[in-house]
Amino acid sequence: MPEQKQDNRFWLSVIPRRPIVCALILFALINVTLSVLKPNLAVKPTELPVRLSWEWWRTKSYLAEPKAPDVVVMGSSLMMIPTSLIDADFLNRNIDAVKHPHSVFLESKLQDAGAPKGISCFNFALPGAMISDQYFTAHSLFAGERAPKVILLGLTLRDFIDSGVDSATSTPTYQFFRHFEKTNDVQHLLTVTPQAAAEAFYNNINYLSDKRLELQTYFSKPINKVGNSALAGIAVSNFDAKNTEEKGDGNILGNAAVTEGNFILPPHKVIPWKDNTREYKKRFASANEKLFNNQVAFLDKLLADAKANHVKVVVANMPLTQKNMSLMPVGMYEKYMNEMNARAQRGEFSLIDLNSQWVFHDADFQDTAHLNASGGAKFMDLVAKSLAKNDIVRRALAISDDVERSSKAVSSRTDAPL
Repeated sequence: MPEQKQDNRFWLSVIPRRPIVCALILFALINVTLSVLKPNLAVKPTELPVRLSWEWWRTKSYLAEPKAPDVVVMGSSLMMIPTSLIDADFLNRNIDAVKHPHSVFLESKLQDAGAPKGISCFNFALPGAMISDQYFTAHSLFAGERAPKVILLGLTLRDFIDSGVDSATSTPTYQFFRHFEKTNDVQHLLTVTPQAAAEAFYNNINYLSDKRLELQTYFSKPINKVGNSALAGIAVSNFDAKNTEEKGDGNILGNAAVTEGNFILPPHKVIPWKDNTREYKKRFASANEKLFNNQVAFLDKLLADAKANHVKVVVANMPLTQKNMSLMPVGMYEKYMNEMNARAQRGEFSLIDLNSQWVFHDADFQDTAHLNASGGAKFMDLVAKSLAKNDIVRRALAISDDVERSSKAVSSRTDAPL
């Protein structure tokens, strides 16, 4: 016994002389203490020191809306880009895609169909977004008084399989929205790869790493308050901080910082056709059925959330060129459409299938997948007409039947024999 006590004292006396051991013990104590005292830091996610991405700008605009938009347009760049291009032509003026989060064209078309004046259609489509990203966005923002009446979700196979995405946690959208709320209800969907599972485990045991941005914001407030008080009365420098903002790279699809003025869209601009075959060959490099099934599960989660918040969902199957279709893994597009049709038949959403070679032609596209302004106007016009004929959507948006009766009467008089 005396020897054991002596050994214990020996190790205790050695610890202070081992700085690495002391640091690890201190680190563990701080982790445990903060996780107990501040398990959920009261910090607004929009105040976090994150890169000013499309997610940041759209979230800021969405939360600044006086009320929840009536319609939220969601999807990837296939929906995002033409929606913005259409408005530049429709308004006949330059628009800043960063500061212009609405679809004025769709608002106008729905008003023409009998929707109330002032109907609001918000463009929350994001570049490269997967279905899981649509879920994180909706789950974080579309609840209670902030829930829209209708979600218009533009989808295609690429939103379910992309060789550049190995799991739902590897996207910029997840990295932004993970700070809004713990996603315990989808935790099993976030750890489909060993890397994602390891990252989740590390964040769960390492509070300082998981909450580093929240901690930085939380503790910076009192420090800034003290600093501002101490510096009160000192002359302000003429230095213009605006000139030091991180600039985007001019690519609306890129992951670089997004800033005002970097994405000005002029009206009626002719965009040269670009062959992006190489890009989609990479995206469709493998069928990746595991990721496909994972994303389908996220779609079901999104639909469940929408139903719980009384939000009607309309899915628009996006038009594509035949060239893009030919690059897809064999049988995967059919599998995707089977999943869409099955849910539409069960009444989980309304489906508008606009991927028709009879309706859209190569001249409607700016590359193998993205519509140009004229093709986008054709697409959105067809979507608006479909929404206006959908009884569920009409009731949700309070679209008047008087306009429909009037248009039918005019059509009847026009078609009557002279």
